[in-house]
This record gives sequence, C-alpha cells and structure tokens, in this order.
Amino acid sequence: MDKLILKISVFPVILLSLLMVSNLALASEITGTLSTGLNSTVGTTVVGVVIAPPVASPVAGTYTSTQNIVLTASGASNIHYTKDDSVPTCTTGQVYSQPVKIALSKTLKAISCYPESKFSTVANFVYVVKLKVNATETSSLLHQDALALPGNAPSTSTPSLQAAQDITINTPVGTNTSVVTLPANTIITAVSGQNFDATALTASNPTAGTLSGLATGAVVDGSLQWGIVNLGLQFSNPITLKIYVGDSFNGQTLNVMRSISATSGWTSDGIVSPATCAVSGGLCSFSATKASYYIASHTVVTPTPTPTPTPTPAPSGGGGGGGGYLPQPSISVSPLSTAAQKVDANKDGKIDVLDFNVLMVNWGSTSANNLADFNGDGKVDIFDFNLLMINWTS
Repeated sequence: MDKLILKISVFPVILLSLLMVSNLALASEITGTLSTGLNSTVGTTVVGVVIAPPVASPVAGTYTSTQNIVLTASGASNIHYTKDDSVPTCTTGQVYSQPVKIALSKTLKAISCYPESKFSTVANFVYVVKLKVNATETSSLLHQDALALPGNAPSTSTPSLQAAQDITINTPVGTNTSVVTLPANTIITAVSGQNFDATALTASNPTAGTLSGLATGAVVDGSLQWGIVNLGLQFSNPITLKIYVGDSFNGQTLNVMRSISATSGWTSDGIVSPATCAVSGGLCSFSATKASYYIASHTVVTPTPTPTPTPTPAPSGGGGGGGGYLPQPSISVSPLSTAAQKVDANKDGKIDVLDFNVLMVNWGSTSANNLADFNGDGKVDIFDFNLLMINWTS
C-alpha cells in the first residue's frame, strides 16, 4: 500500500514538471530543443511552439534606395507592425501581409502573435534611406513621397514641396557626374508665390549651344540644370550643387551664375556668397537658394589693339608740282625686358594681339613646354593672361 501511495504521489510531480516545462517552451524566446530534466521513462525533451520576435530582411541599416522589407516569425499566427514610432500589439498596428515599403528613413516596429494570446517582444528595425536617383528618375521622388505635397494638393498644381529626407540627384556628364543635394526638410516654392507643376521638375546637363545671353568675355566651363525651366524656384535651405568642369580646373576659382531660362538674366542672386567655387576633383561645388540653370565660368578680357598711325598727306604746293606725303618718323620698338621676352609667344619683339591669340588657342593646356605657359607652372590659365596684360606693348 505504501508503494502505491508513493507512485501516485510521484505522478502529479512529474505531470506538474511537464506542464511547467511546456509553459516555458511556449513563452520562451530561445530557439532550440528544450530538455525536461527528467529520466528517460517519461521523455527527455518537450516539443512546443517557440515564441520569437519577427526577423526582417533586408536587415536594418543605411540604404540609398527604397527597400521592401520581408517580416517572418516561424509558427506565429500573424505579425503586426507600425512605421509611425507607435508600439504595435496583437490588436493594434498593421497586420503584415506583404513586404513593407520603406522609402524614407523609418523605424519599423513589429510583434509576433501566437495562439492562446501568446506574443513576442517588439522588435525595432531602424532603416536610414539616403535617397539617390539619376536625373531621369526625378519624377519618382514624388511617387516615393521623398518630395512631399502639402495636404491634398495635386502634384500638377501645388504651392510647395518638402524634402522628407536628404535627396541626391546625379546627372551624367559623359563618364562623369554633376550632383544636386537637397537637405532634409527643405521646402521648395515658386519665387512668384504661384502654384507650380511638380511633375515638371527636371535635372539635366545643358549643352553649350543652349546657353546664351552671357556677359562679354564669359567662358562657360560647366553647366547644370535643376528645377523647372522658365520658372524661378526657391529653397528654404541652401541646396548643394557640384558641376563637373574637369580636372584641368583643379585649384582654380570659377564664377558661378544662374538663369531661369538659360538665354538671359544671368545673375549671382540666389548663389550663396561669394558666388564662386574652388574646383577640386574636377567638381565646382557651391550652394544656392534659387534655381534653375547654373554655370561655372571664367572671364577673358580681350585687349583693344592700338590703332596704326595713318600717313598725313603733304599740303599742295604752287607752281609745279604734284602732291605727295610728308616724311613720317619711323616708329622704333624698345627692346623687351627679360620678363617680357617670356611672354613674347611669337618672338616678334612685341607683346600684342598675336601673343594673345597664342594664349587663347592653348587655354587650359597642361602640355609640357607650351609657348603660352608664360609663368612656367605647367598650365595655361589666368596667371599667364595676367602676365600678358602686364607686359602689353602694342
């Protein structure tokens, strides 16, 4: 009888242990096989549903394009998630049914929901999207809400746009790239205050033949278009622009101007002071608060040649004779100084328009022993032009 009582007493203990282990298995967030700790007569493992928070793919991190996030949780009845920083529960938030689109920097929060009111902890996935698009993809910024419309304004007639995050627009220039960067929260409006068609936003690399109305002597070294053609736009925060001009301009300072139409009205208004750029890596970098055509340029001053004296006719005499010309004094040219001889590109003993022509033909050259490299620094540039002007003789 005592043995029977002992067996009956042991059974509830074993059963209680199994129930406790089973509950631990259902509530645990540790994956793997769970051991009962009991002898082999009643089994050594417990099979149950292992509760775990959702897993996201691709993983949280920094990206340059829109991501579609897949959420999984083995054995879960469903997954609830939020993108507005609120905490989801198994009765709140969105029920996951398809990949979650992350076009802007967001924290995705998700919870796994199981039968019998069991649930996991909330998982947080932080996605930073630093959006980069090509010039041909500018319209996609509206579809991705990267450029957000106010209220219910239609994209074809809106009073403003707001950059929901940092946006980079790359515009090809041959095998190189010019770049426009809009900082997050920048608000775009028309200078006139009128509504505008946001779908007309474009970025491009204008050809030299499309640019006109420039000041005398202005030489365009690079150009970029961003905004809406023939409409002045303004930005609440300065935007950053990088115009590709080529490595031959590295270390030089170029002038920066803008125009609404690219055919007139070129101005430094809307270009952040001093409206110049120091070229590095072939890029002219500057900031602007207005759009839409931009140029990087330098100015060439064409000297006015000294007119050649004309002979003075001799006065007519009486009696005899025919007309003629008075003898003209000969014009002597002083020998050039040592410094001036270096600027005498054609070696004719004068520093004049012919030497200027040689300079222009070789402008920007970096070839060795160039006749127009007057200062011997390996480049034909504004410093050689300055030497030419200082030693100008006729």
